[in-house]
Amino acid sequence: MTDNLDDLRHEIDTVDNRILELIAARMDLSDRVTAAKAGKAAFRPGREAALMRRLASQRPDISGVILLGIWRQILAASLSRQDADLHFIVHSDVAPTAAWHMGSALQASYADSISDIAAQFAVQKARGDTLYALVPADNMPALAAWLYTDDAAFVIARTPLFDMGAVPPAYIIGPALPDASGDDITLIGVLNPDTGHMINSVAGYHPDGVGDDAGDVRVLGIYAR
Repeated sequence: MTDNLDDLRHEIDTVDNRILELIAARMDLSDRVTAAKAGKAAFRPGREAALMRRLASQRPDISGVILLGIWRQILAASLSRQDADLHFIVHSDVAPTAAWHMGSALQASYADSISDIAAQFAVQKARGDTLYALVPADNMPALAAWLYTDDAAFVIARTPLFDMGAVPPAYIIGPALPDASGDDITLIGVLNPDTGHMINSVAGYHPDGVGDDAGDVRVLGIYAR
């Protein structure tokens, strides 16, 4: 029995070494992607979501939540290599989500309200910075009002992609709409004279809005589900 356990542990060590080499190879490819993009956005949440759904479908015997947790750290490390100045403004209610999403690569400042985050966005946008925010995944009027009036702030992702009870869901706000993931939700902002700003959710990828939009409406974001 002892010899058998030693053999199994040796096999595990061998697999761990292979995993390390594969991660290093992935990071090298990430560096090459950075050079090929020549300044284009490093953050591709639509592509990330499509990747995670593909991996989960390939190995249904492994929990999608476990796979997401593992790949989330790999993706965060890759993203931080592509953009070392990547910074998030994080609503305090979803600080645990930011830490889970970006891990040790997280560079963040914190705010207690949507209005504070919007103000920080405005200041950094004026400086020409590209930045992101994490806010509670709640279609609250304050979020609707900010996104409706800011043409450089959109919901680009909802994280975690798969529901995790210990991680509060959050919207990621970015400067431009994301790529399609293959299964998306579009958020439509509506300005109602009686109720103020509201957010409606529509299934599908609709960067130009939906056919029956009328009046004071605009696309506030799209996220993979």
